[in-house]
Amino acid sequence: MGEAGTVEEKRAKLIIKYRNLDVEKVEREADKIFYHMSRGDEKYLLMCIIDQKTVGIGYVRELRKILDAEEVPKGIMVTSGKYTYSALRSSGEMGIELIPSTLPIFDLFKHKLVPRHEILNEEERREVLKRFHAKPYQFPWIKASDPVSIILGAEPGDIVRVTGESETAGRAESFRYVVK
Repeated sequence: MGEAGTVEEKRAKLIIKYRNLDVEKVEREADKIFYHMSRGDEKYLLMCIIDQKTVGIGYVRELRKILDAEEVPKGIMVTSGKYTYSALRSSGEMGIELIPSTLPIFDLFKHKLVPRHEILNEEERREVLKRFHAKPYQFPWIKASDPVSIILGAEPGDIVRVTGESETAGRAESFRYVVK
């Protein structure tokens, strides 16, 4: 993937890597970079906004317009600036995920104290719930706003498998329920 330059590009590269997205093309404009991506049959568009202190509803509408024109259902916006109230409020309705400027630009999963995290698919989810005779909300919780959840793209209701190494137990596996 090469070495990213700006803070926004570094955040975008983390999201692309850990959400297993394939970049089909990259377009650059004055203060924006567009990543056209896919995962299986799903299409995504990630928009990096460079060097803007405030990102308002205009950028969100612009991304929605591009998504509609290209028939892409989901958009992701990355910036190092702050989002306005109206951008935050309307982005969910428009199917656009806003990545917060507080998301670290380094790879969290390369730290020795951060174990591997992965979102369970539907079949794995059923097996885990059956194995533990549990409801999803009975697992320890992780917030959707946690940096790990954001990087993975975990949404409320998902279950995340956490696999770490333990000196006493060897491989240790635990699960987290994603909450709002």
